[in-house]
Order: sequence, then C-alpha cells, then structure tokens
Amino acid sequence: MSNVISRFSCVIAYSLLFVSLCNGPGMNQHNALGQTQTEEPRFTPPPGEETAEIRNLIDKAQSSLGNGRATTTTLLTDPGFMPAHAFPRYRQLIRDGSKANETSLVSPQEPGEPLIVNGIIRDQQARPIKGALIYVYQTSAKGWYSDKAPHISGMSGDEKYARLFAYLTTNQDGQYEIRTIRPAGYPNSNLPAHIHIEIKAPGNERTSLISEILFDDDPRLTKEMRERALREKLFIFPVKREANGVQRVKADFKL
Repeated sequence: MSNVISRFSCVIAYSLLFVSLCNGPGMNQHNALGQTQTEEPRFTPPPGEETAEIRNLIDKAQSSLGNGRATTTTLLTDPGFMPAHAFPRYRQLIRDGSKANETSLVSPQEPGEPLIVNGIIRDQQARPIKGALIYVYQTSAKGWYSDKAPHISGMSGDEKYARLFAYLTTNQDGQYEIRTIRPAGYPNSNLPAHIHIEIKAPGNERTSLISEILFDDDPRLTKEMRERALREKLFIFPVKREANGVQRVKADFKL
C-alpha cells in the first residue's frame, strides 16, 4: 500500500517548519548599539541552469560511468563532483546508475561522526524484496541540506536538491547499506535529526514507503516528539556505538 499518509505528514511538518523559520527574526538584526548583526542564511535558491563548469562535470561523470571507470559511489564520494550534486541531470545519472545495494553519501573530507545504516526491505508477508529502489538524503553535521543554507527553497526543495543524497538497490536478500555521517537537527528548531528515506518496490511504483530514520539517543527526541513520530509513521531506531567511533543503525522496513 502506498504510504500517502507518511508523505502528507512530511509535507505538513516541512510546511510548519517553513512558516516558523519565515516568521522568526530576519537575517539582519540590530543590537543595543544599533549595529547590524547578520545571522546565518535560512534558505538558498534551487540550482538554475547548468554553467559550463557544471555541464562539464556532469558530462565527465556520465562518461566515467559509461566506460566503467567509476561507480555511483565513487562519484558521490569524490569532492570534485560536489558542485554538481544539486543539479537534476547529475541526480538522475546517479539514480539510473545505482544498481548496487551499498553506497556512501559522503566524501572522506565530510565533517561529522561516521554512521552506517543497514537493513532489509521486506513485503507484507515478510519476504525480502529484491531490486527495491532506495533514495536517501539528509542534513550535514551542522544541520544544513545545502552548503549555502540549512534549506533549499521551492516546493520539496530539500528532497530534490539536498547535497548529501544517494540511490541504491536492494540485493536478492533485500539487503541495503549506506555509509554516511550522523546528521544534525535543523538550526533554530526542536525537530529531531533524521535521514529521509524513500523506498519503491520494483515494477510497482504504488508499493512504496516515504518516511524518516530517527535516532533513539537524540536529545531532541522528547516524549512529545516520540509520540509525534508514532503518529506520523516515522521510525525510531537504536544506535550502537563501536569502539572505533563508528555508529551503527539497523533499520528494517516493510512495504
């Protein structure tokens, strides 16, 4: 069954966040001495037309994938391609080429605590689903979707253009694994940190799940927020911290 309620809940939550941010203090404030103080930006526009530099980057990525010199994971983890991440043609290229069940969202230079999320996607009869397409996107360690601002403006701007994103496809046992960093919650907000996840069954786009991965040890995950997550069909998972500093989350889903 298509998770329409979950998508609606996410849209409502984002809309409320947008309103609260827009109704908050402006970017420029005055202190007691009348001096102007500039706050961090809240929104950045979505990408416009491809510049010559971006066009060449995406063409290079396409060529590297086509001749087998690169995989979608090597492209996503290469800092040189980061400027292209927000552009639709690059994102479509990653989606079309994501056949593996493991990938990474971050380059080695990305700040943050290492996090590995893995699990199994099953159907309603608890059978593993082979070939399910998974899309994940998240904030950085400072709570930003873009490198220019916390949020990207426009309808579903964060979903469409988030800098840290990936596509992957479950294997024959329904397994997937993503390597990333622990995301932070939005600045000037009490919403818990999360990873957005969208899952589509092969051959049936109507059998899907749109939800979020939340972390049980998040200090923002108050009793009220836990109740809200339950109502909105979001998923809270325990976090295992290993001696080497890597955090692990086991996140299974059922379509």
